[in-house]
Amino acid sequence: MVGCKSKTQPQPVAPNPPVAVQSTPPPKVPFVRRNMPRIDTHTHILLGSGLRAARLFERYGIRLAVNLSGASAEHGFEEFVVDNQVAYGHILTFTGLDFEEASKPGYGARMAEALVTAKTVGAKGIKIHKALGLEYQGPDGKLLKVDDPGLDPVFEKAGELKLPVAIHTGDPQAFWQEPSPKNERFDELLAHPEWSFYDAHKRGAIPSWRELFDAFLRRVARHPKTIFIGVHFGNAPEEPELVAQALDKYPNLYIDTAARLPAIGRSDANHSAEKLRAFFIKYQDRILFGTDTALSRAGTPAMFGSVGTDPPTEADADRFFDSTYRYFETADTDIPSPTPIQGKWTIAGVNLPVEVLEKIYYKNAERLLGVSVPKAPLPKQEQGPAPTGDEL
Repeated sequence: MVGCKSKTQPQPVAPNPPVAVQSTPPPKVPFVRRNMPRIDTHTHILLGSGLRAARLFERYGIRLAVNLSGASAEHGFEEFVVDNQVAYGHILTFTGLDFEEASKPGYGARMAEALVTAKTVGAKGIKIHKALGLEYQGPDGKLLKVDDPGLDPVFEKAGELKLPVAIHTGDPQAFWQEPSPKNERFDELLAHPEWSFYDAHKRGAIPSWRELFDAFLRRVARHPKTIFIGVHFGNAPEEPELVAQALDKYPNLYIDTAARLPAIGRSDANHSAEKLRAFFIKYQDRILFGTDTALSRAGTPAMFGSVGTDPPTEADADRFFDSTYRYFETADTDIPSPTPIQGKWTIAGVNLPVEVLEKIYYKNAERLLGVSVPKAPLPKQEQGPAPTGDEL
């Protein structure tokens, strides 16, 4: 019939649905740290462990370490210098101060004179323990303040001798907060309840965190010819803007990065990779690389930034240094915390330019301390196997 469609006419066929192609993501390339020397300006190395420390540091790319745990001149500082000679120039030491002197009038002048002896023996700087402002007492039996005028001769002498002062004031702000599960440092305080200042501050026995920080800044301001190193990211990693203000105001102030990457590497209102990257670039001449690695005699595990109830393992050491270098050298956003006990969150890298990395890793320390990275590695016959297991 004209005009009728045949019932046998082919009908349109629906196209086959697209086939889902399962793509395999490319394998993640393992991180390889940059091939450049590093000076760790913040370590703690007890007597008798100099060579062991140097071997460990060399394994992780650190060619020179600064030991901040040297004794005072009156209590055996020279032994540390001799111990460091065993490490073939790969370790330098800062001297401590004998704060027992502060219990007697005239302490400032006596402590200042001890610095002359320490410098003659080989001290490269001075370390001020956080106990100043929290534990040490003056002649009146009261807490010796960070900006106590009686200590002025010590800091003036430091400037005269060109000995930088690495000063630890206060501690993480969380240590002043109630040690409950809501505290971001709860795991750390659970392992070390004595680190909490919550009860002591409530009793009025110690100053607040901010009072200590302000006293630290007054100390820096009072001695413009003395170089200060505010350890642990200027003693205020929770508030980088405070550190920036201090660096802008006091040209004699430097900071180190020791044991505070979890604090500065997280993302919150005060922190972001972009903000911190800008910070490092702006203050690239005033920042020193540090880890807060601590070593004692053979058979005792090392401590990397902080420690829990279980001794650190080789895997802990690998993670600590791998995450530390990834933070500075990459833009990775999923870097495991170098020290999970200080915060289980991941951190985001700041991906610093090579010229900035060189300054922070070693050039700033060379200039500040008047030293050079050792050109030769440790002699092979003295290296022995890399420390592992209980030797870490």
